[in-house]
Amino acid sequence: MSSSIAQEQDIAPSHTNATLIIASCLLVVIGLIWSDSLEQLLAYFLIVFAAILPSWLWIRMGALGIPVFPGLAAAYIPTCAFPILGGNESLSLFTLSDILRSAATVALFLVTGTIVWRLIANLVREGTAVPAGKFNTSGMLGLAFAGLAIGLLFHISANAGWLAVVGAYFGVVRSVAGTIVTLACFLFGIARACGYLRGGYFWVAIAGVVLLVVLTWSSLFLVAGIIYALAALFGYSIVSRRVFWLPVIVLFTTTAILHAGKAEMRDKYWEPGTNSGAPSSLAQLPDLASEWISAGIGAIARGDINQNVIDRASILQMIVQAQTETPDRVDYLNGETYSYIPAVLVPRFVDADKPTSQVAMNLLNIRYGNLTDEGVASTAIGWGLIAEAFANFGYAGVVLIALIVGACCGGLAVWSSGAELISLPTLISIAVMMTLINLETDSVGLVSTLLQSLISVVVFLAAYRALAISRESAVSSEAVAL
Repeated sequence: MSSSIAQEQDIAPSHTNATLIIASCLLVVIGLIWSDSLEQLLAYFLIVFAAILPSWLWIRMGALGIPVFPGLAAAYIPTCAFPILGGNESLSLFTLSDILRSAATVALFLVTGTIVWRLIANLVREGTAVPAGKFNTSGMLGLAFAGLAIGLLFHISANAGWLAVVGAYFGVVRSVAGTIVTLACFLFGIARACGYLRGGYFWVAIAGVVLLVVLTWSSLFLVAGIIYALAALFGYSIVSRRVFWLPVIVLFTTTAILHAGKAEMRDKYWEPGTNSGAPSSLAQLPDLASEWISAGIGAIARGDINQNVIDRASILQMIVQAQTETPDRVDYLNGETYSYIPAVLVPRFVDADKPTSQVAMNLLNIRYGNLTDEGVASTAIGWGLIAEAFANFGYAGVVLIALIVGACCGGLAVWSSGAELISLPTLISIAVMMTLINLETDSVGLVSTLLQSLISVVVFLAAYRALAISRESAVSSEAVAL
């Protein structure tokens, strides 16, 4: 097994390179076909070039370490580049010059971050590829299934209303459970790529992950389920260095259909003035899934779609709004949103009145007139790091946040290079990347989520090592007995 893995890793960069070449060519063709003007095409290409550059550099490095910054940068293609070509309703309120300016700002952030990430990542020594076969197989699979069970228990309990007892700590419980499930899905992807997850165990894992995704989607939110699925696919790709396109296509198609019917379903099931209301039992899931799919297909057939999946994922309009309204209509915040970061680092059991993780987002939405004081209680409009940085300090803020993110991602690249796949550097890098690719998050939400995720990783790894030691002790005892 170890020799085949080594051979697979030797040829991995060539497969990754071929995949990236195909993807780059496809992105160019998409831009040429769907752009309506030279300004639109230029804005699109600015973002695409800056977003795909880190992936090319990562391959030139020999695909070493966990590609945290390349993954983050690539996420700006569907969220900022595609909306330029898709006739985004929110972007239609602005001029092409405004959109081009904001596209250049996204490129500024990505290129600045890329330079810093690459300079630090240069410290990685050649020949330190991530090992794929240095872990306890039974312990890995046992921990993955345990993580899956934790996720199922959490979502079943949340849907049934049993977690009301945790009160203000629900967000912490959700974050910890989400991180554990994300890592479990990542381990499933690794195990499948290495050939350890086969036969009945494989189909049980598939059924469990699908049920978990369905449970998360039963709340009529799509993001968590998508992240779980992407974690499994990334775990597979990081070992095999291949993109498993079929599940990617299935995931995107399913998401597009569900998103099309999401508004109708929320109108029907959510309580007025809230963002909650879901089936309370597993028995209701099949009917909900069937109804949601039918609503989505019907909406697509009628052309009755409030927002397509690309429009919903877009954050570019927030950057355009920040740039067009600051400082002419809205003064610079001068770091006000960042001032809440120290407070959110304090545990809630120490400070029960500490700000929520949405405090910066709410401040931005109220300041720019997107929501009222009452509206933020039931509606969330994410801004992302770039728009928040510009709202605080203009271009200087964008460059500064790029330097910070690039440096952190570069540090993770050095730390995770040569580390075992199931190790603190690798698992923290995965948790950070899965958090960063949610581009709607702002600095306060990001720091809060990362803190909880890092604690979850430590607990997760400690459990794995305990299982591994227990397994080794059992094997040693059996050997002595023989």
